[in-house]
Amino acid sequence: MLRTTGVGNYPKITEDKTCLGLRQARNQFDQKKISAEELEQAYQETIKRVIREQEETGLDLITDGQIRWDDPVTPFAKHIHSFEIGGLLRFFDNNVYYRRPIIKSKLSFKEYFVVDEFKFAKASSKKEIKPVIVGAFTFAQLSLDEFYHDEEKLVLELAGILHKEAEKLEQEGAKIIQIDEPSLCFYPEKLKLVHESLKIITQDIKAKFALYLYFGSIRKLAPELFDLPVDILGVDVVSKSENLDLLLEYDGKKEIGLGCVDARDTKMETESELLTIFEKITKVIPSEKIYINPSCGLEFLPHAEAQKKLKNMVQAVRKFNR
Repeated sequence: MLRTTGVGNYPKITEDKTCLGLRQARNQFDQKKISAEELEQAYQETIKRVIREQEETGLDLITDGQIRWDDPVTPFAKHIHSFEIGGLLRFFDNNVYYRRPIIKSKLSFKEYFVVDEFKFAKASSKKEIKPVIVGAFTFAQLSLDEFYHDEEKLVLELAGILHKEAEKLEQEGAKIIQIDEPSLCFYPEKLKLVHESLKIITQDIKAKFALYLYFGSIRKLAPELFDLPVDILGVDVVSKSENLDLLLEYDGKKEIGLGCVDARDTKMETESELLTIFEKITKVIPSEKIYINPSCGLEFLPHAEAQKKLKNMVQAVRKFNR
């Protein structure tokens, strides 16, 4: 049977006026109108709501929605020695921005970031929680290196730090850990370096690892992509439709996260469109090895549309599984 999962982030802001407003709470905190404790309460209530909404849609494997994250790299940089946070840059080809981390001296582990988030989400959920960490190569690509001037050394240094996070996540009960490496699609010549970084991150950890790629084509990565030391490969077949055809040439040894719901467009997929994709992929890869998910995180969409897309996705999977 096909299973369903989220990819990472989830809209922080809801149109539901009965819910606690995180944006308003953050503004009030900046204006010193509420305390840090009150802001923390707003975060916790928002995370619980996001978890509850994912549970209600029927997702099999959920995330905490990355509610405390402003972008994929800055939160990690703030918890690693020798990073400074720089100015705004565009995040890939999206109309959103992130603050570029700047490496000033030798990096070293300072404190865990995702672990406490995972523990809180795990205690707040009836479903299995999938924590997410950024991949070492994407982390390096989205940062400004003013110290190492050696890409390989930097990536492997970051991988060692991320290994500590993954190791602790497993100790706290994580069964599947997602690693985001969208930059790999745009630098296929760095596949060997990513392979080495993943070996470091996953070393001696028994939890499953899911590597998610999005926004780009895997054409120049296959077939070596399927040899990476991870258990699940998440591929966006929306941004680059050719990715579905490339997956159909795959031998099916790994599990697949099939990103077939467009997380960057409010246009709703029809049930027949999704069922057609499910039929194609399951002729090559056994259904029990496939997770159906959005193409990337859902925070590019308004809250109502994100909810509806998840519900449509789950309903289509349930119909296919009958």
